Amino acid sequence: MNESRMSFDDRSPDDERLDALFMAYRSACEPREVSANFMPELWGKIERVQSNTFSFRRIARGFVTAAAALTLVMATVAVLPYHSSSPAYSVTYVEALAAHNDALTADGGDSSDLSRPDSPDDVEEI
Repeated sequence: MNESRMSFDDRSPDDERLDALFMAYRSACEPREVSANFMPELWGKIERVQSNTFSFRRIARGFVTAAAALTLVMATVAVLPYHSSSPAYSVTYVEALAAHNDALTADGGDSSDLSRPDSPDDVEEI
């Protein structure tokens, strides 16, 4: 059944309540008078919102770019070999033990002293 051809006698109370609701809504939201500046004002509002969004995007892209550059710099520093000028850190543990053993042997010490590093002689030196 076509509702536009429905007579007013066939309307239910729900239809009347809906009509009353629509009339209340219409009176609460009175349309503004349309002026010649309506569209330019509307576009001005839209552009202000978009410019705020654009500036936020620009700032966010700047932070992302800075973070990416910082990450690349840190990765480059981590990958490049570090050359130490201190000779103490340029030898391995085995080389340091061999040098220490050579020094003991040159002083007339026996290499068997290395088997007992906590001999009573070492304790007296401390």
